[in-house]
Amino acid sequence: MKPTIDISLPDRYDILARKAVGQLSQIISPVDAALDHIDVLHADMRASSRGTFLILRGDSGTGKSTFIHTINLFRDDVETISFPKERDIAEVLVSLGPTMRQLRVIVFEGREALTDVSKELLEKSIHSINSFVRTSAGERTVVAWPANRDDLAANLASLATEIGAEALTGLGDPVFRFQGPTKAEFIPIANKTLALLNQGETLHDLGISDGRATQLVEESSTIGVFLAKIRRELLSNQRQLATLAKKEICRVWVVVLAGNEPEGDIDGLTRGTMYSADIDRMLSVTNANIVKDLKEFPEKLGMLGTYLDARVLHVPVLAALAAVRTYASDNLRTIMRSEGMLVAPERDAKDRLANTNLVASFSDTPIGARKVGGKVGSNSIAAFEKLTKIASTNDIETNRAIAACLLDLGVVSGCTYEQDFGTGMSRRTDIVATSDSGTVRLEMMWRRKTGRAEIANYVLTKLFNYGKAIGYLSNNRAEA
Repeated sequence: MKPTIDISLPDRYDILARKAVGQLSQIISPVDAALDHIDVLHADMRASSRGTFLILRGDSGTGKSTFIHTINLFRDDVETISFPKERDIAEVLVSLGPTMRQLRVIVFEGREALTDVSKELLEKSIHSINSFVRTSAGERTVVAWPANRDDLAANLASLATEIGAEALTGLGDPVFRFQGPTKAEFIPIANKTLALLNQGETLHDLGISDGRATQLVEESSTIGVFLAKIRRELLSNQRQLATLAKKEICRVWVVVLAGNEPEGDIDGLTRGTMYSADIDRMLSVTNANIVKDLKEFPEKLGMLGTYLDARVLHVPVLAALAAVRTYASDNLRTIMRSEGMLVAPERDAKDRLANTNLVASFSDTPIGARKVGGKVGSNSIAAFEKLTKIASTNDIETNRAIAACLLDLGVVSGCTYEQDFGTGMSRRTDIVATSDSGTVRLEMMWRRKTGRAEIANYVLTKLFNYGKAIGYLSNNRAEA
């Protein structure tokens, strides 16, 4: 299977609401001027004991629907009800009873341009709205009509003034000019939306630098246009990487096996429920030479990590020891005995490895809360330190043992070792695993002890080498 960046970045409210059920408050920014206008209308409604009519004039993509449907996130006791173009306005309003909320907003969708509705229907609709807002059923209701053209807004305003005057629209301008979020908010909105819907990804993870994002903001008249431009940029970046990586499409996962059980450090360097590598975090925790160079184009490394589905996974000490003791080759057993290690197979070896996030990753489903493993005693720590000593000079054998357990579990169907990738790789891949979800290149990080900075440097170096091998990163520096 070819890895693709299946990004979700909606620029229309109905799609956003479907994707972010119950989580809109995490990504929607308040449009203060529009909320203040709602407050003014509401105060006048309470004083006059009648509803009102709101003409919301804003260009397509400014976020009119998003604003109307999320007023309740910023004001208490508000409900929004929408009706599609197919519903007759007069029939809808007649069927409505009073609301129990302090404020109800009714919006009629699909009528934003003059061509969407006839003159006769416009006049009939305004008459119906005027009658409704004077009834007890409409007393706490704002009837909102979004418009993305001046001619429709002008016609609606003219009819509203003629039919209901200030009793329908108030004393001010019947048309509220909706500007949407300011340009200063475009990038934060995009990043919050990406993070919520895409396992914590950011613009950097899609290959879009701060400078390029700022340029796209300046080129965009609305937040909708900006989000569309980001998606186009993503597709362009993805095509570039696909062309460069045409020799082999794969995933790259770093597997950390260390005696000090660095789960917390891995958590701090990853995002989402798939333990995806968080490039920005990694760049911030290490000052290794390669990082100094990579900081010049973090977005390219982020895009590469996203495209390669880069993950940082953990295999606990007891699982690693059990797998190696059970699946070691005759040669590895001889070496282990020479180090004074026990080599008897362990009956629960498969179960121990099966409960790691390494194995869970092969199913391509979100990884739940980590199960607490058995307590690691001093004898196990000592044995693992001997194993890392062996791996430091003969990791092919230790890696083969882990791979043999994966094969026995059935999560992979085949494995090769020390396989090259592209050109210019400073080191060959430890394990190339074939699975139902495609080819996965496993880089095995055996350490007596490790920490956040060393893990970050290891992952960044590996990604740099992969990027250089396919010609995506051209810097000459490389490390083992």
